Amino acid sequence: MKESDKAYELLRKRIISGHYAPGEQIKEAPLSRQLGMSRTPVRAALKRLIEDGLATADAGQGVHVSIWGDRDIEETFQLRMLLEPYAARLAAERGGDAMVARLRELNEQMAAGIKAQDVETVQFANQLFHRTLLEYCGSPRLRSILEVMADIPVLVRSFYLSDESELEQSLRHHEEVTLAAAERDGETAQHAMQLHLRTSFRRFIRRRSEYQRQALEG
Repeated sequence: MKESDKAYELLRKRIISGHYAPGEQIKEAPLSRQLGMSRTPVRAALKRLIEDGLATADAGQGVHVSIWGDRDIEETFQLRMLLEPYAARLAAERGGDAMVARLRELNEQMAAGIKAQDVETVQFANQLFHRTLLEYCGSPRLRSILEVMADIPVLVRSFYLSDESELEQSLRHHEEVTLAAAERDGETAQHAMQLHLRTSFRRFIRRRSEYQRQALEG
């Protein structure tokens, strides 16, 4: 693995886990000393974090962690738990065979990513799964609200704090939603999505706490 990749992986985990405070500046020079590498790979890693939306850069102000604290994350999850299960219900009732086929395809991609330990593929398939349900729910207003919440970088990248069993659990939830959609069973799809989001929220908070503790002990 290249030095820039190593720096990127470490910084990404630190940001997602909350090791750095929202808005905290990440300085290139101290970080390169801490990691024992030149500033060039660190600069490349910071550039990727900005592209991911996990950090921001303003002329003359340096690089800062994107401002999403624990309260913002909890509120976003709570709103998603209220709204997205309803969107899943509508999609199951309205989506039809084309949506179900797409969901099954994405589940297969997610399963392949888990088997290959390719978190990027898992993350991408997961994001498209939720977007597909929004696309077919038939409510432009609901879709526009939820798309903003689903695109928060810290949450999108949260799969990097999950182990294989947790990723497989997420896949099983997706499969339950898909099965309900195939049966046009909106109520079951709604309940499956509620369970999925509640489990994801609890896992995310637990993993953040574990990583923060490990970082302090290390």
